[in-house]
Amino acid sequence: MVVEDVETLKRELPALLRDDLDLRRYILELTRGEYAGRQQTEDRFDRILEELRQDREANTRKWEEQDPKWWKAQEENKRKWEEQDRKWREAREEQDRKWEENRADFKRVHEEIMAQAEKYDRRIGALGARWGMQSEASFRNAPGRDIGKELRYTGTQRQ
Repeated sequence: MVVEDVETLKRELPALLRDDLDLRRYILELTRGEYAGRQQTEDRFDRILEELRQDREANTRKWEEQDPKWWKAQEENKRKWEEQDRKWREAREEQDRKWEENRADFKRVHEEIMAQAEKYDRRIGALGARWGMQSEASFRNAPGRDIGKELRYTGTQRQ
């Protein structure tokens, strides 16, 4: 029976509170210690809003103080990067110049070596041609000679 009374009360209480002002005051007075009153709630709410406003103002001041420092740091960083880029560019240009000098030196030395090689090839060719003509003439002039006797060749040893 108690359960039925509670269910009935839940169903009918909203209408009773709307219609019966004395019942409403009575229930409010009974439950007043369980919740904060309207004024107390508004005061807390106003206090929280004031704290948020103060925090927002403090943060705004901090950002305004930091903003020039940040821009100054950005400009300094930009200047440093430009300086570093200039140094890298100069170093790269110097390195390219040195490589170009090195290539030119290498090409010059290679050409000198090739000229010397060509010169020696011609001299050796000319020497070989002369030697070939002289040895041919020698062999032609000595058809009756026995080369083995001339060299004292005995077949087993040289003397």
